[in-house]
Amino acid sequence: MAGQVAHAEMGNNPNYYRLLNLESKQREPLLPASEVKQAYRRALLQYHPDKNKTGAKKTGVTVDDIALAYKNLSDPALRAEYDRWLQSVAEDVDPATTPRPRHTGLETVDLDDLEYDEAFSLWTRGCRCGDAKGFSVSESELEQQADEGEIIVGCKGCSLWLRILFGVEG
Repeated sequence: MAGQVAHAEMGNNPNYYRLLNLESKQREPLLPASEVKQAYRRALLQYHPDKNKTGAKKTGVTVDDIALAYKNLSDPALRAEYDRWLQSVAEDVDPATTPRPRHTGLETVDLDDLEYDEAFSLWTRGCRCGDAKGFSVSESELEQQADEGEIIVGCKGCSLWLRILFGVEG
C-alpha cells in the first residue's frame, strides 16, 4: 500500500516534472534524489507567496502541490507508478489537466496513534470501513521514508488513506 502514488486534491493535477522544472529528466531512468531535492527547493522559492507574490497567484500552485510533486518524484517506487500513469495517458491528452485518481478521505495522524504489533514489526490502525487492521505499515516501509518523516498508506478494505507522520530517533 505504501508504494501507491500520492495524488493532489486539486481540480487539475499538474505534471510533477513540469512543476519542479525537471521535464528534461522525465525519461531518465535514474533521477538522483539530490537533484529532485534541489528542484523542490527552487520551486518552493519560485511559488512561495511571501517570496514571489506574482508567481504563486498567477499559477495557483501551492506549497502542498510542490511537496506532493517532490514526494512522488523522490521515491523510486512512487515515481515508477507516476511514470506508468503518465505513459498510460493518451498522446493527445495533456497530463497537466487530466484528472488522476485521488486519495479519498486522506487523514493525517501520528505514528503513535497506531498500534504496534511486535510479533510482526507492524503498526496498524482500524478503518471506518470496519477493517480492524485496515491500515498497516511495516518498519521497513518507515525506514524507506525516514528522510521524509511521513508515509501515505491506503486501507486494505476500502479507498481511504492515512498520512502517517513520524520521527526517527537516533
